[in-house]
Parts: sequence; C-alpha cells; structure tokens
Amino acid sequence: MNKPSTTLVFSVALNGYQWRYSHCIKSQKQYAKKMNYQYVVVSRPIFTSLGVECCWLKLLLLKAALEAGYSKVLFVDADAFIQPTCPPVEQLITDDKYLYMAHGYSGEINSGVMLMQESQSSLDWLNDVLSSICTPVAESEGIGWGENGHVAHFAKTWQGFQLISPKWNNTYAKEMSDYIRHFNFGPLKNSWSDKIVHKVIFKVSKILLKCDLNDLSQQEKKLQVVQHKLPKLFNQVVRIYPEFSK
Repeated sequence: MNKPSTTLVFSVALNGYQWRYSHCIKSQKQYAKKMNYQYVVVSRPIFTSLGVECCWLKLLLLKAALEAGYSKVLFVDADAFIQPTCPPVEQLITDDKYLYMAHGYSGEINSGVMLMQESQSSLDWLNDVLSSICTPVAESEGIGWGENGHVAHFAKTWQGFQLISPKWNNTYAKEMSDYIRHFNFGPLKNSWSDKIVHKVIFKVSKILLKCDLNDLSQQEKKLQVVQHKLPKLFNQVVRIYPEFSK
C-alpha cells in the first residue's frame, strides 16, 4: 500500500470562483494525481463576507498544512491552469530556501503560486506576515486588495525566499511555453465574461467590507475588518477540510 504523499497542492475557490474556474481546478487536480501529491480545493463555505479579501486565507492554510506534517505545500490560485507538461515541484527545491514565487505582469512578486517547504523558518515568516495584517505596505499600492502586497514586502527581505521562473506563474505572455498559466487580473484575463464576473465580485466586496478597495486612505480600515473576520473563516474551513489539521 502506497504511503500518503507529504506534498500538498491546494487552492481556495470561494465566492463563485469554484464555478467560473472549474477548468483550472480540474487541471490542478490532474497534476496532483499525476505527481502523486495530495490535492484539496477549498470551495466551502460557498460565499464569505470577506469577499475578495478571503485570499488572505491561503496564508493561514499554508501554515496549518506545514504544521499538519506536509513537507512541501504548493498553493495555486483558482484561476491558474497547470499544464500537462508541468514538472514536479521538487525541481525547484534548493538548499536553505523555503518559499518560491515568481514575478507577475506588474513586475512585483505574485502570490498566486506559492511553494513552501517545511521548516521553523517558514512558520516564523508566515507568523510575521499574519501579525502585520493591519499595517499597510507600499507594495499594496496599485493592487488595492488582498495579501499580495504583504507577501511581496516580507519575501523581499527574507533569506529563505527564492525567485523562480515566470514559467511557474505566467500572468502576462500568451506565447510563453509555461508550466502554470495564471488568468489573474492582468493581460491574460481578457474575456468579457471574466471582466463582468470580477466587476460584480469587487462591487459586492466593497459593500461587504464597507470600504473602497482602491482607496488607499481606507486600507487600514479594510485590513482591520480582515483581521477580525479571518480567524472565523479559517476555523470553519479547517472543520470542513481535515487535511489542514494535525
């Protein structure tokens, strides 16, 4: 009998993403099966009062997965398609590096694909990011929402971070022979249906959070709401998905 894999691949697909990007989620599941990795897509609760800010959940789940005993954890955004030719994540691992990410189309580090390797240093780094949720960072300017700015800010100064090829998180080049094609809010997201879906999601998020996601003067208020609501969502998800429990 084969032992369960110590590598986990997971995605967070809430607030309609589980349906809009079902083809991407299917590709992730197929990749994990091919590589004999564990795979989880967090698709419940179906809707959350955090709106688009539920993306912060990935950091708590990354930490929980490492604490649950996984040696390597690959997070992939729900709108990222893993190509059949994608190699195993072990290809990326180097000595003394524990977090692997690529630059996105903006030139900033993109947290839509994150590979983390188990270590106390990894857990300490995640704790640093999570404890600073309410502190706005310069890297969030131009993004206006989500955890990406904080992840980029803290990764740049951490010796355990390794920048990887954009083939692992292609957000901008249609002609690239990539491993993971990420249809985030960039050059590759050009269909009218995607634009409509995102406009609706952002409008609903603005109402739920009672602040404008693109207004920098309201960033601290928004982050306080995230910090208040995130633990409840995390606890709910862990009860549903035992893969994130010890």
